[in-house]
Amino acid sequence: MASAPPNPPHGVPTTLLVVTKPELLASAPLARITSGTDPRFPTARFDVRVATKLEDFPREITQARDGCPVALLWWFGDPNVMGGVLRSPCAERVTWIHSGSAGVEHILNTQPEVRAHPAPMTNARGAFSASLGEWAIFASMWFAKKVNAMRKSQAAGRWMRDTVGMLKGKTMSIVGYGDIGRACAERAKAFGMRVVALRRDPNKFAPQDERVVDEMLPLTELRRAMEEGDFVVLALPHTPQTEKMINAGAVASMKRTGVLINVGRGAVVDEDALVDALREGRIGGAGLDVTAVEPLPTGHPFYALDNVLLSFHCADLTDDYYELTMETFVEHARAYVGDGGRGWNLVDKTAGY
Repeated sequence: MASAPPNPPHGVPTTLLVVTKPELLASAPLARITSGTDPRFPTARFDVRVATKLEDFPREITQARDGCPVALLWWFGDPNVMGGVLRSPCAERVTWIHSGSAGVEHILNTQPEVRAHPAPMTNARGAFSASLGEWAIFASMWFAKKVNAMRKSQAAGRWMRDTVGMLKGKTMSIVGYGDIGRACAERAKAFGMRVVALRRDPNKFAPQDERVVDEMLPLTELRRAMEEGDFVVLALPHTPQTEKMINAGAVASMKRTGVLINVGRGAVVDEDALVDALREGRIGGAGLDVTAVEPLPTGHPFYALDNVLLSFHCADLTDDYYELTMETFVEHARAYVGDGGRGWNLVDKTAGY
């Protein structure tokens, strides 16, 4: 798997196959790419084709023209189309695969052809990190400032006087320190919090991390981080190794006042164990942007628990969501053809993120 952009030869345009869904066919960000009106996009280097179904790509997937590379952009369409392209005669010409979302497990886990193909895969990592970092702080504030209790008093027309907590001086433990974790740490540090971060390789310490992380630990120190955190933020991808990593034992190690905040993937939490702890008041609360099953089934305990804040996987669904992810793709397209571009977010297909 290439660790750097392929940089295809000049004079031979890359056929860019965009896999999208019907409601996005006329979206402004995509229209600028297809019409060549995005000044940042290297239009001359790409022959853009857009489809929602595999049969919409007949010429592209049945003809394997020598010297014509192919790139795949998953733009929130049917992942099966991606697999279909990589089972077609043009598979050998695919030199780059890009996901419009940061998470890629929905593609890798359902389309083995994508995982097995030698072409590098990139994603939109970083496009939504700021919004997720803001949400982690919002959820922390929700519980610290007793917003739920005050809203209830307001609705009841009852004056309420009570003490409230502060974020300053509290510890935020961030489990899964990648781009999202860094965004959480930056905002937590701005509030005067102590930040403990966990990642697979604690020695991967970027210069900006030294300003915002007080202690970087390996994932093997999970229990310690859970014990110390007033707010435990999960920013983990879903892999076989992380599934239900936050189990009954991990939840039991949290402070009685501790708050669990999940901006990563719902499947990393043993939700039955979490529900038990919340019902019994063994932890202070949970702020959940994600759940193991989405949409969350009607009647699930999370809906009724007073110490749960749900945001229905909307924390990164900003009003400029598609603009942000297209901007990330354009920068990758520029890097792909050797025309500048900021970064190359290479996915580790084996690890799943």
